[in-house]
Amino acid sequence: MAFLGVQGAILKAAPLGMLGKIPAEVKRRKKKAGEFDDNLVVIISDLHTNPGGYQQMKLQRTVADILAMDPKPRNVIALGDLAYLQGKPEEYAVLKEIVTPLEAAGIRLTMAMGNHDRRKRFADAFPEKAAATQVQDRMVFVVETPRADIILLDSLQEDPDPDKGIVRGGLNDGQKQWLAAKLSSYTDKPVFVTAHHPIDETGVSAVLLGSPTCCGYIYGHNHVWHDAWIKKNYRERTLIRTLCCPSTGHWGDIGYTVLRLEEDHAEAQIHEYEFFFPKPAAEGEVKPAQWTMIEQEHRDRICNFMYRK
Repeated sequence: MAFLGVQGAILKAAPLGMLGKIPAEVKRRKKKAGEFDDNLVVIISDLHTNPGGYQQMKLQRTVADILAMDPKPRNVIALGDLAYLQGKPEEYAVLKEIVTPLEAAGIRLTMAMGNHDRRKRFADAFPEKAAATQVQDRMVFVVETPRADIILLDSLQEDPDPDKGIVRGGLNDGQKQWLAAKLSSYTDKPVFVTAHHPIDETGVSAVLLGSPTCCGYIYGHNHVWHDAWIKKNYRERTLIRTLCCPSTGHWGDIGYTVLRLEEDHAEAQIHEYEFFFPKPAAEGEVKPAQWTMIEQEHRDRICNFMYRK
């Protein structure tokens, strides 16, 4: 895998004051003896599975690289826009064919809804996953790992017409109530909240900042690698980092995110294959220099999340 070496990762993280990181990194490297790492999570987003399209081929590349990881992640989570545009049955059928090798290899795959998905069609293709939802009429899941849990929210605002495009995101009242209750149950273990849409669309800032252990909000939708933070107010030090993940192959930053859950913090690192907009360069076409510049700027970047406990 084309990740940073130990020293490279340390140098990138150094401005955050992560002192004493070399011993932790060396210790992590030595314990990679098993087939799986239960504290390693791969995040993919905005798959836009398009049968026969370049999006499909680029998703297949990502799945192949995940399967080649050593050790393998125990969990892969997908942050929505699993389907191309209107969540058609044939898109979910192709998606299922592509991701089946992950679970055949023993990797757990958990998927959230994006604005290009359709719940019923997703449930028809993945009935066992839909049945695991924790909120009625929504696709809401919790991924448990030894060091931190990850909540996947359903920010799809679906129109009665399944072929109508939807662009905004949000949470219904039932999901908001469930989230508040769920976060209140975390008194010691760190927890991440994820969804397809940015936090200003899901409107969960207050409940996340009110949680004693929520340490991050991770999302997709914008197809770019971008980290920021939200604040409780101008009087308190309470901050929560937010991170936007790349697309596996539709447009923008193209790649996936590796989330390493350490004992006292988590480290998210982008694996950037390429950048393009609005579509890849044609065969034999010279790639714009601006695309290469963005690729170089984003490649192997790291976002750290400090646990709140």
